[in-house]
Amino acid sequence: MREAGPKARIRIRSLAWLAVLAGACLMHAASAVSFPNSEHESRAMLTIGESDNGRTLDIGCGESVRVSLPENATTGYRWTIDRYDERVIEAIASEAAYPASALGSGGEVAFTFRGKNVGSGEITLKYWRHWEGESSVRARFRVRLNVHP
Repeated sequence: MREAGPKARIRIRSLAWLAVLAGACLMHAASAVSFPNSEHESRAMLTIGESDNGRTLDIGCGESVRVSLPENATTGYRWTIDRYDERVIEAIASEAAYPASALGSGGEVAFTFRGKNVGSGEITLKYWRHWEGESSVRARFRVRLNVHP
């Protein structure tokens, strides 16, 4: 086997950098696809949880609501967005936090939504095993947002 010359080494390095950059672009694109229009900053953030299930909340256009719920993904059950009124509300982000390092320990998941247009819309989340379908839904979380100017 012969050693690659200087031109071949430059081409190999260039291809390696292109692969790294392409991977970074794909990761960025995947995160951008999940929650459109996430580049806008919100004016205020309201955090709600389990005890707020079924409530109706008033927020201003551009204000955000963070829904934080307990979750133990090791059981296979996860909270996911079931639906929300896209005319009035936009999904901004979701993030899971599992602070304990013990196997099987729970944590919480948070979904952030923002009022984008004046009106009223509902957010529905479900706690389920996606591979088992709708029959596996163990809980639902609903909140109605009245978005005002």
